[in-house]
Amino acid sequence: MKNPEARRPTIREVAKLARVGLMTVSRVTNNHPSVRPSTRKKVEAAIAQLGYQQNEAARLLKGQRAKMIGLIVPDLSDIFFASCAHTVQQIARAHGYMTLVVSSERDADLEVQQAELMSSRKVSGLLIVTSTLPGDDRLHHLQGTGLAIVAFDRPLPGLNTDCILVENRAGAEEAVQHLIQHGHRRIACVGYDEKTYTIHERIQGYSAQMNASGLKTQITLELLTLDGVRQWLIEMMASKSRPTAIFSLNHRTSVFLLKALAEQKVRIPEDMALIGFDDFDLADVVTPPLTTVAQSPVELARRAMGLLLERIQNQQKGASGASPAKILLPTRLMIRGSCGPHKRLEP
Repeated sequence: MKNPEARRPTIREVAKLARVGLMTVSRVTNNHPSVRPSTRKKVEAAIAQLGYQQNEAARLLKGQRAKMIGLIVPDLSDIFFASCAHTVQQIARAHGYMTLVVSSERDADLEVQQAELMSSRKVSGLLIVTSTLPGDDRLHHLQGTGLAIVAFDRPLPGLNTDCILVENRAGAEEAVQHLIQHGHRRIACVGYDEKTYTIHERIQGYSAQMNASGLKTQITLELLTLDGVRQWLIEMMASKSRPTAIFSLNHRTSVFLLKALAEQKVRIPEDMALIGFDDFDLADVVTPPLTTVAQSPVELARRAMGLLLERIQNQQKGASGASPAKILLPTRLMIRGSCGPHKRLEP
């Protein structure tokens, strides 16, 4: 029986059929931007006709990077990060890359191990939603390996790299201002993961708006579970100075609050106004529909992937890298029914 490997079409056969040089075929398969569209079309037609597949093992033996993008996110069970991963995979596939997706489980040590392993496997680029905290610069050495790295949602401590962020602070300020405009003076801020960049920024936005309005902050963190939110709500509703409105720092906490408020028969918005950071699929279906600060995981991942592909192409051309980009994406306040209309409340 003949070796199936011997029957695979070669790059020379592709070049001959397309009537181009070997280097041109190589540039097309590596997504090099210098190839003319008409030439690329001929080469791609020849590849399709012959069924040519690039030998990834041979690429690695030559010291080239694999046609693979690495993606590290904190939690794949979180719909926000799952949406990011889906978008990255779609764009990577359209550009001829596979995607290696892993979850760090919000563990900085595990994240460092994953990033180092991906680097050793010669991935072409790395996207990270980091769980490392300020002062942790263990990933700094990866830039010296020539690996293209783009951080998104959160900056990477100790790395001077491209970063796509969201206007978390401004979004939180707008949410709290919305509650204040409805007459609320006792506004609680609840959630968890306060050490991460995104949550820290939202807390800062909440605090800044409350202080600017001469109001006292009420911040409760570490509400990681439904039981934790239930217990907090029971205690708050029994307090003489209970809040009249709640600002939730993330969509998971918002869902817990909706469940706990319903169990306690606390009416929204009559007894308690509620606004959450992060929109989600059922936010406009619940009763009443939930007012949220929306950000787009699709746009966040799309912009990050675009930057990463640009960096990879520049490296392939041997071009000197431009200064790292920092892009801030806006949020949008989705006004629905969970905050009013209200009569003006007494302080």
